Amino acid sequence: MQVVEKISEILQLMVSNPNKKLWRATEISNELNMNISTIHRLLQALKKTGFVNQDSTSKLYTLGLNLIFYAEIVREMNLPGMITYPAVQKLFDYTQETSFITIKEGDTCVVIERINSHHDLRVVKQVGDTKVLGAGACGKIMLAFLPDEIRKRIVCYCDDMEKCEKELALARENGYLVEYLKDIDSTIISAPIFSEQGNVVASLSVAIPQIRFTEEKKVDYIQKIKEIGSEFITKK
Repeated sequence: MQVVEKISEILQLMVSNPNKKLWRATEISNELNMNISTIHRLLQALKKTGFVNQDSTSKLYTLGLNLIFYAEIVREMNLPGMITYPAVQKLFDYTQETSFITIKEGDTCVVIERINSHHDLRVVKQVGDTKVLGAGACGKIMLAFLPDEIRKRIVCYCDDMEKCEKELALARENGYLVEYLKDIDSTIISAPIFSEQGNVVASLSVAIPQIRFTEEKKVDYIQKIKEIGSEFITKK
């Protein structure tokens, strides 16, 4: 935790001084009253991950472009209710099955909107339900469209990395993912939602108990969920 706090202090110092674009390690050390060897070590870690850059000649540090990328993703993932709720409502109206939207939160996906089916036998989702990315269709479909470095890092935790990569590649190609959940005898169909910039920002999903699921419904629901997902591109 101390390392995270120290890294945060370095970035906050650089961000809070927008008129000062170039920094020496010694300046940062003096400003933060932090050991110079620690500063050098943390700056090298930040440089490796793209959060700071270092000029090869002057050896001075600047904020890295990777910050822009992550800031854009965070901004886009703050989806307004006026965008998410109509998408869920439209999918629910068509299927009458539990429909929900998830967003990426760190290495997890979180349900931010849902309408549960009115059938006695149903899959129930709650706002705030959280799963590790890659643990279910709603997270996997987002993982499939995330940048390579994020996807590869998370796939490393899968029991069968090769199988997982093939599944994600197929999801990218098809634009949807279907997964059967044996423990609840239900099928989840998920499709991505993108921003205007083409970044995946959410997933739209429907959960159907197997007793009501047919091949005809599968084809129909896949087409519908892809259609709705593409309609609700997030706006600025």
